[in-house]
Amino acid sequence: MTAKQKAARAKFKAIVKEASKLRKKNPKLTQAQAVKQAWAISYGKKRAGVGATKKKAAPTKVKAKKSKRTSEMHTDTKSHNVNIRVVSGMPNQREELEKYKRVYGRLMAEKLTAKTLSEKRVINRALKITKAIIQSLKKSV
Repeated sequence: MTAKQKAARAKFKAIVKEASKLRKKNPKLTQAQAVKQAWAISYGKKRAGVGATKKKAAPTKVKAKKSKRTSEMHTDTKSHNVNIRVVSGMPNQREELEKYKRVYGRLMAEKLTAKTLSEKRVINRALKITKAIIQSLKKSV
């Protein structure tokens, strides 16, 4: 056994002896409760009642005061599953135009490789939609 293992074994034996002393003083304690108290004593904690040590109470939250103004905007204090989108500015229309031009070019290449008539119809419809988007973006740029 290593030195740490021997030290841990000796500490555990001391805890068991302390637990037996605690059970002699208070026969209502279970073995588990006595061992918990013995560990608490070994770590230098105070015994708090029967069983383990008590946890510290969480600090109380201070509630925000409600103002009497009626012109304030409503702010939610609780979490809701709401989809909120914030518009930070107009999207860069030149980038959008370039993106749709690339899409249009890809669709034209797919149209050339399409084998069946139904595939070509689907691609033609997508081309019309993309062309309309490109024209509307050109007007605004």
